Amino acid sequence: MNMNQNTNAMYPGKVALYHGPDKAVELLPMNWPAPQESQALVRITHCAICRSDVHTMCGRRHVQTPSVLGHEIIGHLIAVGTSFSNTDLSGQTLNLGDRVTWAIYAHCGDCAFCRDGLPQKCVQLFKYGHEAVSDTGEGSSGGMASYIMLKSGTPILKLSDDISDHSATPINCAVATAAAMIRESDCKLNALSVLVVMGGGYAGLSAVALAKKQGCGKVLVFETNAELHKRCLEFGADAVFVPGDQAAIECLNKWTHQRGVDLVLELAGSTDAAQLGLDQLRTGGCLILAGTVFPSPPLRMDPDQIVRRCLTIKGSHNYRPEDLITATGFMCDTQDKLPWGQLVGGVFSLEDCNEAIQFAKDHPGQRAILQMC
Repeated sequence: MNMNQNTNAMYPGKVALYHGPDKAVELLPMNWPAPQESQALVRITHCAICRSDVHTMCGRRHVQTPSVLGHEIIGHLIAVGTSFSNTDLSGQTLNLGDRVTWAIYAHCGDCAFCRDGLPQKCVQLFKYGHEAVSDTGEGSSGGMASYIMLKSGTPILKLSDDISDHSATPINCAVATAAAMIRESDCKLNALSVLVVMGGGYAGLSAVALAKKQGCGKVLVFETNAELHKRCLEFGADAVFVPGDQAAIECLNKWTHQRGVDLVLELAGSTDAAQLGLDQLRTGGCLILAGTVFPSPPLRMDPDQIVRRCLTIKGSHNYRPEDLITATGFMCDTQDKLPWGQLVGGVFSLEDCNEAIQFAKDHPGQRAILQMC
């Protein structure tokens, strides 16, 4: 990689400023400076609007304003600082022009959380698409923009040409989150395993397909939107039901001989979904919660039952860098085997970001993608 770059160069583009729930996003011109030291400048090509972005835009999830939203991003490496490493997360050599993804955070690598395997909770954590910026957009760190400056401590991964742009864009959030949940469960998935996934959105479908690829015997999905049931089956689910359907309980009882399920992954963002999942666990079963990323009503949990049934309940928020590697490899392996393209509901320009936001609000089962060029 050529490190001898013009450190005084400027990169003109546009940035979409978010001012708060139900307010129009403001598109402004902005110049990005050349990266310094270990920074890297990426020209954004695609940014998906994640469901958590929608929670923010609807006021269910708070962020400081103004800000630049969007964290499911890919782009091309166009400039780096003088001390930037030319090796990516998996050991591949990075070159200018490479198409890359990266973790949704930068971390220090030295604090107690980083040392304890929780870099996503670093004491110096910086989250892309979540930080406040100036009124003119300086400090932009979100995907609704022409460029993004990656900070030191950001795990970067070069993308295989075998992965399409649209499939690659949500890898660093939805797919990596699903990979983290399965890893964190410590559940040895095999032909006898029974898994319940709460929610048939992008992350839920990724969890279904990942579990099946790892050898899980049976997967049942609870999804409130019956129009999304067909695609759950296409991603590998053995059955899909709306919550409250007694046939689902009968199905699980048949599969498990009434012992209960091994693992429940909650990705619906609903306390009711989490409660339903908790109620289906077998003795020794595990519930992983990841969908409720905003204040929610409490779960009803009898400590006596948790103790006597040896239940495990874990929260999973974001992921480790290794999960991004798993997610990217999984997407590469399944790119032509699963209907990933069906999950993209609409493609918009940055100039049409408000239209894209409205589409994302109105179509919870589909990703709206901003395509910058």
